[in-house]
Amino acid sequence: MTDADIIAMITELVISLDEEKAITAVQNALDEGYDPLEILQKGVLAGLRVIGDKFGSGEYFLPELMMGADLSEACTNKIMARIPEQANASRGVFLLGAVQGDLHDIGKSLVLRQISLAGYKVYDLGINVPSMTFIDKAIELNADIIGLSAFLDATRPYYSEVINYLRDMGLRNKYKVIIGGVASSAELSESIGADGWAPDAPSAVRLCDKLMGH
Repeated sequence: MTDADIIAMITELVISLDEEKAITAVQNALDEGYDPLEILQKGVLAGLRVIGDKFGSGEYFLPELMMGADLSEACTNKIMARIPEQANASRGVFLLGAVQGDLHDIGKSLVLRQISLAGYKVYDLGINVPSMTFIDKAIELNADIIGLSAFLDATRPYYSEVINYLRDMGLRNKYKVIIGGVASSAELSESIGADGWAPDAPSAVRLCDKLMGH
């Protein structure tokens, strides 16, 4: 079986919501020396995106969506254990959370880990974060970049709410705001006046470096 076949199998196991086999396949791939980031990005998260598409089209419902989230989190935990922590962080302060009403944190831990590895101080605000909490924490932590994540289309308006609150408070120029997650896109980022969109963890690192002038 080729490398591509192994990754594709993981994707299919995630889509089919076969948690036991998916976790086993991920563990086997890790043990055989496959790149953890490739397993996550092209295997687990690729499958999760399909689950999100199926939910959006009505083929999957909330129970399947939650099963997919739990399965992917279990796989992600296996993968993250193979990615080292970053000891020193000095390139900027980055905070990230799932917007209000959004209960999914899939992919968020990877983004935080990768940005930490790139030399940033990172803070995880968790899920279902009220819009003002992003701003309060940015002020408290002296953040440089605020990351907003959303998985469901229904929570997408909260991207705009955070940005609008920053404008109303005269703080929009103080913080860079980037968006990510299944519900996001480059077009949406531009339309709401965000500072950028990152479709995955490596892109988030590149975007942060660009915004910080590194």
